[in-house]
Amino acid sequence: MKETWWLADEARAAIEARGLDVAAWMHAEGAVLSSDRQSAAIHINAQPPLLVKWRAPIPGRRRRAFLRPSRERREAFAMLAATRRGLPCPEPWAVGERRRFGVLQGAVYIRRFDTEAQTAENACLEDASTLVDAARALRAWHDLGFRHGDCYPKNILVGGGGVDPRPIGCPYARWITSGAVIDRARKKDIAQFLVGIPPSLDPEDGARALNAYVEDPGLPSAEALHAQVQPLIEGIMRKKAHRIATRPQREPDGPPKPVPLPPTAGAVRVVTMRLPG
Repeated sequence: MKETWWLADEARAAIEARGLDVAAWMHAEGAVLSSDRQSAAIHINAQPPLLVKWRAPIPGRRRRAFLRPSRERREAFAMLAATRRGLPCPEPWAVGERRRFGVLQGAVYIRRFDTEAQTAENACLEDASTLVDAARALRAWHDLGFRHGDCYPKNILVGGGGVDPRPIGCPYARWITSGAVIDRARKKDIAQFLVGIPPSLDPEDGARALNAYVEDPGLPSAEALHAQVQPLIEGIMRKKAHRIATRPQREPDGPPKPVPLPPTAGAVRVVTMRLPG
C-alpha cells in the first residue's frame, strides 16, 4: 500500500497533527451530511470545523481511477484553479489517496466547514430568491469560462463567511474560453441547475432564475435558452426515473452504507498542494 497526501501550506501543521492516514480520516467521528454506497461527507466539530469527504470505491469500480486522479483530488484542484482565476470558492486543505499497484483503494478531501453556510438547494426552501442570486452567479462563472459539470443547486454554497454564492462538489469542472459562449457544457450546467430545484417550489421560481441568468446581454432570451437545454433536461429526468424504477432490484434492502478502509501500514508521500506554473 502507498499513500500520497497533497497539503496546503497553511493547513499542513493542522492536518499532520491529526495524522496522515486515509483510513483514520474515514473513521473520524462527526455528523454525516450525506452518503452513498461508496462515499460520505462528514462535518467534524474541530477548531476550525472541518468537512471531510471520503470515498472507498467498491471493488468493481476501483480501476476507474487506475493511475488517474481520484474524484477528491480532481475537486481539490478544480477549487485551486478557480481561486487562481478569480472565482472565490472554499479552498482545499488536503487530499489523501491510498493505492495498491496504482489502483485507488480510497481517498479523502478535507477543507474548512462553514457552519453558517448552506446549499442553494436548502436555502431556496426558506427564500426562493436564493435561486435568482445563484443563477446570476452561475452566469458570471460561465462567462469567466468555468464549467461546473455537476451544477445542481445542492452543489452551490450560499451564506456564511465566504463570498456568495460559490461552487462546491465539482470534480468534473473544466475551463474554456471566457465569454458568452453557448457550448454543450454550459447548457448541461443550466439543465442540471433547473432539474435540481426542489419540486416543492413554484415553477415560476425556476423561470425567474433563468430570467436572471440571461439579464446581462450576450445570450438568447430565457425562452430560447430553455428550448436549447430542454433535451438535456429530459435526458437527466429519464436517467433519474430509471434509477428510481430499478432501485428495488439493485438495492432490495435499501442503499448500502459505505465501508471505510481498514487501517493498513504503508509508505506515505507528502506533496505541497499547488497548481503547476
